[in-house]
Amino acid sequence: MVHHITGEYNLDCRIQDLQNDPSWTPSFGEKLGMIHYRQNHWHAECDPNTGICQIHYDRHDPQESLTSLIQHMVESKLGSVVLFGSVIIALDYFFNNN
Repeated sequence: MVHHITGEYNLDCRIQDLQNDPSWTPSFGEKLGMIHYRQNHWHAECDPNTGICQIHYDRHDPQESLTSLIQHMVESKLGSVVLFGSVIIALDYFFNNN
């Protein structure tokens, strides 16, 4: 099992290790074809074909708070696009429905 990883490095593990460890929760990620798990700042991207996961440390834990989620999204290309698009849609709705 994978427990309380420390340090800021990448490492590999098996998807079964994360599935059997309640401290890792299913999550979302930028790589849409992968299976994602999260343990606070740690993010695992798992290949569904091989069952191998790569784990890396994220500076912001997107599950911690709305502010952390926004900070996390701003640091990724896809997250920035989603965030910007959401703001445009919200502004369009606001100005066209008032």
